Amino acid sequence: MQQPTPRKADLVSPYVFRIEWKDGAVSDYKARDLRLACPCAQCIEEGTGRAILDPRTVKDDILLFGAELVGRYGLSFFWSDGHKTGIFAWPRLRELAGLGTAP
Repeated sequence: MQQPTPRKADLVSPYVFRIEWKDGAVSDYKARDLRLACPCAQCIEEGTGRAILDPRTVKDDILLFGAELVGRYGLSFFWSDGHKTGIFAWPRLRELAGLGTAP
């Protein structure tokens, strides 16, 4: 399988982030869903992969302030709760969109 490749990635609003993939698929991500899926060591136990982040601590109206490209392999997001340490690799973002990986 090929590595999923984005064509364009934009903050649509403080609540929605959109990725347009090179294969033509479009993925919209809600800010809270991305925050709950954060893969950093503060949110996921490194040894077991068990979620540490309690969803009850993430407000329903959390805002996404932006994203930063991390090398060629993913994005790091900035939320209104001050969190910014997670790196979301392209395959993980594709998976979170429910699209799997590109053929």
